[in-house]
Amino acid sequence: MTDKQTPNYTSPTKPRPGKIVTGTVIRVTDEEVLVDIGFISEGVIYKEHLGLDKVNSAKDILKQGDEIKVKVVKYNETKDGVTVPLLSRKDILRTEQKQENLEQLEVGKQYDFKVKKAVKGGLLLDYQGLEVFLPESLIFLREEDENKENIVGKTIQAELIEKKIEGRNINLIANRKQVAYEEKKAQKQAEFENIEEGQIIKVTIERIKDFGAFAKISDHIDGLIHISEISHYHVKDINEYLHEGDEVEAKIIKIKGKKVSLSLKALKPTPWDEFLSKYKVGDKVMGTIVRKMQFGMLLEVEKEVVGLLNRFDYSWNPNENLAGEVEVGQTLEVEITSINKKKKQFSVSKKHLEYNPWADLKLNKGDHVSAEVIRLEENGAVVKVEDVEGFLPIGEISTEHVSSVDNELKEEDIITVEVTDFNPKRWHLLVSKKNVQERKAREAFESELKENVSSNQSLEDLFKKFKK
Repeated sequence: MTDKQTPNYTSPTKPRPGKIVTGTVIRVTDEEVLVDIGFISEGVIYKEHLGLDKVNSAKDILKQGDEIKVKVVKYNETKDGVTVPLLSRKDILRTEQKQENLEQLEVGKQYDFKVKKAVKGGLLLDYQGLEVFLPESLIFLREEDENKENIVGKTIQAELIEKKIEGRNINLIANRKQVAYEEKKAQKQAEFENIEEGQIIKVTIERIKDFGAFAKISDHIDGLIHISEISHYHVKDINEYLHEGDEVEAKIIKIKGKKVSLSLKALKPTPWDEFLSKYKVGDKVMGTIVRKMQFGMLLEVEKEVVGLLNRFDYSWNPNENLAGEVEVGQTLEVEITSINKKKKQFSVSKKHLEYNPWADLKLNKGDHVSAEVIRLEENGAVVKVEDVEGFLPIGEISTEHVSSVDNELKEEDIITVEVTDFNPKRWHLLVSKKNVQERKAREAFESELKENVSSNQSLEDLFKKFKK
């Protein structure tokens, strides 16, 4: 066979392209290496085919006498007709590296994989030349809103969960979901370490339910603002206070396990605190009647701040029936008479806004006073003593029998009466005109007795005189 004839690749002394053979390095330059592979001519390895990384000089890699494995890539003929095998170590090194990488891979450990492409049922990953399958069900967590096509070309972290080698068949399976879960768990734990009860933080309202609002505290922590923690006032509809997307300040009031309770009202003064800041004992206020009871009324002075108006504080007049004159929903002007800060209670009085004429009236039983008849009644007369009203019973009008009051008295008459009963707390005053008459008669009798009694005049005569 001449040199120009087509090489016989089936010759036992001439390795076919693609075959891996062992040879000996016979010469090394910066650019190439000559290797004796048992062929009629030495094979050549250019520096670009000596390693997987860039090679500056072949002398850095091999030296004369080294025994190496090479792959026959092809045969070239020189100008002189010499057939020269072109050799490479790249595929061998790749295979060796794959084998090393395969040996290093351990089930249960996490590695960085590059996503090669999306296939039916999952993703094909690459780990340093090794193909790894990632099943669809093990790609994303439920809360991750992702599509597998979106991560093609990206590097992801996953756990090797299966490694089977049967001859040349290598079966590698990974799980990204577990890694994502553990990462999320670790991040959540780290975020929990940065929050504590009593802390004031900014949160974003994410979801609103009938019982409260869920707020995002950090990337992996949500908290609940219960409906009772939104406002100090009664909340019927949360949507009147909060909307999804709102950023608000909240206070962490409880951390139990992985549950966080938040409060908005904890950052605001209570209605009671606002009441204390505005009012003090002695202040006049307007109150709305919210409830009527046997012993008094409840008045709302500020929103959801209710005080007691005791029935004894309706009026100075014990006979006045305020409860029968007003209805729930009406407003009254009252005065704050007491505040109990500890019990968060206060009392009000209506009578303290009114003048009490009985407080200034000083009377004793038996006193004779001037009275004006202001009204005639069937069983007596109502009279006015100073600024208070008293009663003159029909039996106390005269020493004589009185059949009709208007036969003895007229309205606007000014008469002198005697106090027979006086109780200023009960606004009670009884008087008698008869007692005054009897007293005058007795005094006149005693005076006449002293001046006119003689030995010639009997007591019977005197009695007849004063009875006339």
